[in-house]
Amino acid sequence: MALLSVVDVSAPVVLGLVAAQLLLPRTGIMLAYSNWLLAAWVAWGAIRGRHAGLRSYRYYESIVIPLCALGISLIVLALVNAPSALPFLLAVSGGWGAVMLVTRYLMRRLAPAMVVGVLPGQPGELPTGRDVRYVLLQSPQQVALQELDELLIDPTQALSPEWAQLLMHAYAAGVPTCTLASLQEELSGRVSVEYLHGARLGEVPFLSSYVQLKLVIDRVVTVLALPALLPLAGMVALVILLDSGGPVLFYQERVGRNGQLFRMVKFRTMRTDSERSGAAFATAGDARVTRVGRFLRKFRLDELPQFWNVLRGDMSIIGPRPEQRAFVERFNQDIRLYPVRHWVRPGITGWAQVVHGYAADTSTTIEKLRYDVFYIKYLSFWLDVRIVFKTLQTILTGFGAR
Repeated sequence: MALLSVVDVSAPVVLGLVAAQLLLPRTGIMLAYSNWLLAAWVAWGAIRGRHAGLRSYRYYESIVIPLCALGISLIVLALVNAPSALPFLLAVSGGWGAVMLVTRYLMRRLAPAMVVGVLPGQPGELPTGRDVRYVLLQSPQQVALQELDELLIDPTQALSPEWAQLLMHAYAAGVPTCTLASLQEELSGRVSVEYLHGARLGEVPFLSSYVQLKLVIDRVVTVLALPALLPLAGMVALVILLDSGGPVLFYQERVGRNGQLFRMVKFRTMRTDSERSGAAFATAGDARVTRVGRFLRKFRLDELPQFWNVLRGDMSIIGPRPEQRAFVERFNQDIRLYPVRHWVRPGITGWAQVVHGYAADTSTTIEKLRYDVFYIKYLSFWLDVRIVFKTLQTILTGFGAR
């Protein structure tokens, strides 16, 4: 963690010195270079993750932080009416991003496993993973806190005075604590639903200031993307017409935020009589899917019209996928916590889609729900940014398509 911080902070200093000598006139070096350092360190300080565990090496930071530094630098130069140093800023921000990405990749692959100290009496099986190593503690005197990254505790278990004193020392030393449920979330990116009380969770109103900001961001991004979306959608519509005729669009009732129904629109990828026997999940090699539809579903091009639902406020760009009413009614009865996924607007893409993929039955829906609840629990702008990058990877690979 310390080494990562040193590289992050020193890279803009070194890159700035080199790029300034090569790309800036001698009279403008001091202003542009000092402005760049200030912007870089402000962006890094505001965005850089502080977590000392497995989420220390967040790859998206190598894109988001340099872009923020670039934006701050340009704004400052414009405010002081200084001559543009755009070539210099593009070079140093791009170079910094490359250094951060490579450093995170190497540290993720080469760094030793996170060491977790386990207090006695821990119930349940410890989650496994190549990124974690456990030290089973037998007595408080055995522990050298500087050798541990986290302490695993059971909040329901009463501690003896000796173990309680150890926890106080851990807090003072900056060693974080975790529970079995939170450690499993950290390792898997999904909520341990079995550790939550569904009734209590359902009674707690979901409050997040980011939800309203997210609605504004969704609409602004959609409007800005229309020049690219409309021509692409037009080409997809033409291909569908040539392949299987009309209709081009397919409308279906789905369940949205707070259980409200809305009409979701997408490009038709199945035969027109695909639902004559009622609602049914798509399966691998589904015979109802048209020849062109298989390609569109693989690369998610059939989802393009849902940006209309985003503009209407029925959906978000990122969130749990909306399900059909018949499936929701069944899962609400069979799956604890399933209604939680309707606390936020459904999305065109989401954490469960890019990590888990498609769900076609109750068991896989339960697994997918764990990712949806994880998203809602940690809902934030930076998690959305991470999902955007993973979505691009998903589109390019066709992961999870049916």
